[in-house]
Amino acid sequence: MEFLTSIFQKRLVGLDIGISGIKAVELSLGKTNSLVAYNRISLPWDSITPEGVIKDDANIVTALQKLFSKKSFSTKNVSVGVFGNSILSKPINIPKMATKDIDEQIYWEAEQYIPFNIEECALDFSIIGNTVQKLDVSAPPQIEVLLVAAKKEYIQSFTGVIERAGLKALVIDYQPFALGNCFEFNYGSELSELVAGEIDLIIDFGAGSTKLSFIEKDNIVYTTKLNQCGSGYTQLISERIGEPFDQAEIAKLNEPDSPLINPIIEDYNAHLTSEIQKSIDVFLGQMGDRSLRRIYYCGGASRTLGLLESIQNKYPSQVEPFNPLKKIISSSSKSGARIINDLICLGSVAVGLAMRKSGDNR
Repeated sequence: MEFLTSIFQKRLVGLDIGISGIKAVELSLGKTNSLVAYNRISLPWDSITPEGVIKDDANIVTALQKLFSKKSFSTKNVSVGVFGNSILSKPINIPKMATKDIDEQIYWEAEQYIPFNIEECALDFSIIGNTVQKLDVSAPPQIEVLLVAAKKEYIQSFTGVIERAGLKALVIDYQPFALGNCFEFNYGSELSELVAGEIDLIIDFGAGSTKLSFIEKDNIVYTTKLNQCGSGYTQLISERIGEPFDQAEIAKLNEPDSPLINPIIEDYNAHLTSEIQKSIDVFLGQMGDRSLRRIYYCGGASRTLGLLESIQNKYPSQVEPFNPLKKIISSSSKSGARIINDLICLGSVAVGLAMRKSGDNR
C-alpha cells in the first residue's frame, strides 16, 4: 500500500524510522529470496515523538547519511514506513466493486469517516475481503475495507527529511501494511489451511507504542496501538526511583533483575499484558464469529525481562516469535548470526517495506 509511487519497478531499501532508531533492509526477491543488507542506527531521544512528529530533522538526516555511508546498500531508493497521530486507519463498509473502481471511489466513500480535512489527506486501503449482507436484501452488497488516511503535510515532512539525506522515497507505506506484507510472504503457505474465522495477531512491541495487527488469512482486518510501550517502562522507573529518564533507561537495560528495578518492570508487564488482553477481547467481541489462533511478537521491547512470560500465562501455547526471514536465505556465519537475530527482533517492518517495489499495485 503506497501513497507515493514511481512508474518504474526498482529494488528498494526498506526504511523503518522509529523514535529510538532507524532500521534499513535490502532484499533480493525472485527464484531465490535473499537478504542483501541490513543495518540500523540509534536516534537521539525525542528526535521523533511517539505521535510521529519530527522534532529534530537534523538528527534524522545525519543518522540516515551515516547509515548509508558504509555503502552496504546497492541503492538510495527507499520504501518508508509511517506512523503516528497524523494517520488514521478504520475498517469501513463500501458498495462492492472491483479494486480498480475502489481506487476511483475511495475519496467519496472515505469523506464521512475522516476527521481531518480530506482534501489535505492521502488515502489508501486494503480489502478485508468479506462481503457484508445488509438487512435490506434489495440493497446492493457491500465489502469490508481497511481505510487509511494520512495528512499530506505529514507525508511531506518525512519525504523532505529523506531527500535532504540524499535518498529518494519512491514508496510511502503504512507500517501495519508493511508488517502484513511480511507476514503473508513468510507464512502464506500456512494461511491457506486456516479454518474460516481464525485470526492471527502480530504484536509489535516498540519504543513509542505497542502496535496490534489482527490478520484473517492474508488480510489485515483491524489495527490499533497502545500507549504502553518500551519507553513507558523507562518513564515508570524514572518516576519511582527519582532518576532522570536517561539514567532510568540505563537501569532498565543493565539491571532489569535487580531488587530495585525488577518489581517496577513486573508491574508494567502486568499493565501492558492487561491492555493487550482488553484489545483482543474488544476485537473478538465486535467480530462475533472470529477466534484467536496465534499471537506473533516482534519489536525491541519484546526483550523486556518477563514480558513474554506474562503474555504466555494468559495465552498458553499461542505465543511465538514472528520470523520475517522465514522464507529468506541469510548468512549462517557467526557474525551473520548475530545480525540475523537482531533483524528478526527489530526488522520485521523494514523487511516488509523492502518487499515493495516502485510501481507496485495492490
